[in-house]
Amino acid sequence: MVAWADKFRYEQAAAQVVSRSWVLDLFQQTKALNGLFAPIGLLLDYIVRARLGVPSILPAWRVSKLSMRVIDALWFAALALGAAYLIRALLRFVEPTLSMDDLVEVAQSGGLTFLRVAVLIVIATLVWVPIGVAIGLRPAVAEKIQPIAQFLAAFPVNLLFPIAVYMILKFNLDPNIWLSPLMILGTQWYILFNVIAGASAFPSDLREAAATFRIRGWNWWRKVILPGVFPYFVTGAITASGGAWNASIVAEAVSWGPTKLSANGLGAYIALATEAGDFPRIALGIAMMSTMVVIMNRLFWRPLYALAERRTRLD
Repeated sequence: MVAWADKFRYEQAAAQVVSRSWVLDLFQQTKALNGLFAPIGLLLDYIVRARLGVPSILPAWRVSKLSMRVIDALWFAALALGAAYLIRALLRFVEPTLSMDDLVEVAQSGGLTFLRVAVLIVIATLVWVPIGVAIGLRPAVAEKIQPIAQFLAAFPVNLLFPIAVYMILKFNLDPNIWLSPLMILGTQWYILFNVIAGASAFPSDLREAAATFRIRGWNWWRKVILPGVFPYFVTGAITASGGAWNASIVAEAVSWGPTKLSANGLGAYIALATEAGDFPRIALGIAMMSTMVVIMNRLFWRPLYALAERRTRLD
């Protein structure tokens, strides 16, 4: 699919390396396969081009701006009422068991997990953005590295938990620090994948223009390649951040046999409450995590994504 999609790239200069795929060549050049899949292609072509006629029952009417505002207001009012009902139901569920001290505790735990996620995303960015750019600008290398990265992304990280427990106990390490990398092991690859995609899609025209004007070093990173891959990076970072929040539930409280280690954080709070069957605290922890993720998306990731769409898009 990558090799086939490469023909849709619009550039003034020819690509230095043409993507090749023996599977694509096989389908394009083998008459037997073309004849075998021709009926499927005709059927799909018919479905795509079919005109769906819907009989007009009601007279056509134009939606004014005022009516659209009324519809929007009703929709948001319904959402607000639904959210208020859910919050009220949650409070009624946890109120007999929990107190204000529990709310303070879960808020502090959420703050610790937020700090871990932020630090891990920054570290993953510093590590994988340069590597992703170096791989993406070399299609021959990307073709070999991407399958390895895809395997690592699919590898179940919890298989490494016993090793982490053993190393922490052997060297007497602080679980609050050394359990943190487990949160990002399975999600850091989203940053790498997207940066490789962004560097691979970077137009050869701009690369040649930068070389012509001798833009090198930090200026090349700051003015050429980082703006080019920025939208892709933001997409990968958003996915990695959400995955790290989810992974905190299993990464901040790990065990191997009778040995159990836990770090202070919202993930450990939820995991320990789940192990104890404490449903009110499970609900409180999940509600706090959901709230923090939504707030983070609204206040940071969405504005950053809008900036990437507005300022650094290549198309």
